[in-house]
Amino acid sequence: VSTQSTGKNEVPENKVPLVMLHGMGAGIGIWVLNLDSIAKNRRVFAIDLLGFGRSSRPKFPDSVDGVEEQYISSLEQWRSENNLDRFTLLGHSFGGYLATLYAKKYPQHIAHLILADPWGYTKMPEQKMQIPLRWKLIINVMKPFNIFSGLRAAGPLGPRLVNKMRPDLQMKFNKHVKDVDAVPNYIYHCNAQDPSGEVAFKSLHLELGYAKCPLIDRISDLNRDIPITMIYGAQSWMEPTNGYRVQELRDGMAPVGVELILNAGHHVYADDPARFNSLLNHACSMYETRELPN
Repeated sequence: VSTQSTGKNEVPENKVPLVMLHGMGAGIGIWVLNLDSIAKNRRVFAIDLLGFGRSSRPKFPDSVDGVEEQYISSLEQWRSENNLDRFTLLGHSFGGYLATLYAKKYPQHIAHLILADPWGYTKMPEQKMQIPLRWKLIINVMKPFNIFSGLRAAGPLGPRLVNKMRPDLQMKFNKHVKDVDAVPNYIYHCNAQDPSGEVAFKSLHLELGYAKCPLIDRISDLNRDIPITMIYGAQSWMEPTNGYRVQELRDGMAPVGVELILNAGHHVYADDPARFNSLLNHACSMYETRELPN
């Protein structure tokens, strides 16, 4: 598991460290607008999930249980090797899905669970959406393929394809990253290798962005003493209503905070980094002195 850590010798030892898990198709580098701000106050560990970035690309099982267990076991092994006994865990999108599962299995290590526009909470509606025939055909044609197959097929033209398909990504970072080619090149190279992580995600994914085993049905099983903060982009395709539903399901347990960043979409950490960093710093400091669950 590839790791970037900061702040080892510059922050007080009593500050609870933060572990950051990126989302689908990304890597450590997506936190470039956040690391400096957060690392002023505590140690920060940003890791590449298995199958992404510079981490190894293992073969995953085909089942939901198998994929989840392999990811959670790898995170626990990483924690043990880094001698982290107590930390705040942040996950964005797919990273939020995995962060929830890790906290569920190993609550004794989690001071605070922070979820940024987390994927995998929403249940697929019983009444299927009306999808135009053209899009149904496209979806059926693409089903056998992994998400970034086209990107890999483009070869050296991959970074240009990233720019063409997602020009918004470069716009999010270009005020802070001087090299205009850095972001598309990074996204391309995060996904140009063996699509191990994509295959794993595909085993968890139902269709149209829904999870096979949505977390909204499992969040009540999370240890009652773990506080949660959920940060959503107001313009995201994720549903902030899930945050309010989690509050209802965990009524009488540790607090669940729901924050909405008005001018942000799914990439809340980059759409409004100043607001996101402020919320994250505040959330990290809220429960530093609480006792951990057994």
